[in-house]
Amino acid sequence: MPLVTSRIINLICQKERSMKRFALVLAVMFSVSLARADKIWLSDGSVLVGQVQQVFKGKAKIKTDFAGVITIDQAKIVNIETALPLHGVLNNDERLSGKVTPGEAGQVKVEGVAAPIALNNVKALWMTGAPDPTIPTLPSARKWSGEASIDVSGKTGNTEKFTGGAGLKGIMEGPQDRLMLYVNGVYSRENSVTNEKEYRFGADYERMIANTHNSWFAKVEFEKDDFSGYKLRTHAVAGYGYFFFKEPDHQLRLRIGASYMRKEYYDGEKDNAYGFDLNLHYERLIDEWGKLVSDVTYTPALNDTDDYRIYHESALDIPLLMKKPLSLRLGISNEYNNLVDEDAERLDTTYFAKLVYKWK
Repeated sequence: MPLVTSRIINLICQKERSMKRFALVLAVMFSVSLARADKIWLSDGSVLVGQVQQVFKGKAKIKTDFAGVITIDQAKIVNIETALPLHGVLNNDERLSGKVTPGEAGQVKVEGVAAPIALNNVKALWMTGAPDPTIPTLPSARKWSGEASIDVSGKTGNTEKFTGGAGLKGIMEGPQDRLMLYVNGVYSRENSVTNEKEYRFGADYERMIANTHNSWFAKVEFEKDDFSGYKLRTHAVAGYGYFFFKEPDHQLRLRIGASYMRKEYYDGEKDNAYGFDLNLHYERLIDEWGKLVSDVTYTPALNDTDDYRIYHESALDIPLLMKKPLSLRLGISNEYNNLVDEDAERLDTTYFAKLVYKWK
């Protein structure tokens, strides 16, 4: 019995010694981690312990074990100490790098810098490997998107009629600018006689001005229409744009620009016209299932008041499959040219239904 008691006592003693060693190890580890931790002394006497993430624009961020990242006012900081080197910029744009140690109240010392630095003279501090917060973030990269459309209609019986059209559009858009390239064509024949053949392609570039609702733009378009009397129409516009409102799902924009139009007729004559270009563009997403787009453009000539063009188009996109890129586009377009050949109509009205495939 005494032998059993002795063994029990020895086991208890060994366990106590193990617990003491374990507690000592924990204490050493805690003291080492505390020694390696960054510290921020505040004006109210409290000390924050953790890892200094950043000091910028009057705010300091420190990552703590007990509360995550804490943000405090730079004006409340009395002193800073870091275990690892930080990068920094002063208000005079002088750059520095090194460990930060406490100085007098309101001052710190930086490794490699002889004189103490006033905390209110610090423009920014940040961790090694982190980006410099004083350098503006580059805008998001431009992204391409596009769409392809096709429409076909026909009639048989007493009259044989066929009409077909196709279009392709590519858009490169960034935070501050937008480039659109497009091409489309229409072909129609009735009783084996072609009565419509039109091709149009162009480019439209717009850039916002200083993050406002103002913009400038440049646009050029080429059109070939065998049944309007001219074999090539060139239209170039540049000017100013203003967004009355510009939201992801709703926008209204007005453009005013100087325009140049050149018409080359089949009889060899050429006509140049300088004028203005006024455009009103409206678009709206409808309950996340459709999109309405409407455009009206008025282009009068300066040298001839009888020479002007009005173009209007309104269309509604209706998705055929929810959350899929395939949609049906229903719309109407009107083109009025005041100066055309004697045997040509001034107004062309088109009702269309197109199958549209979009990609991003």
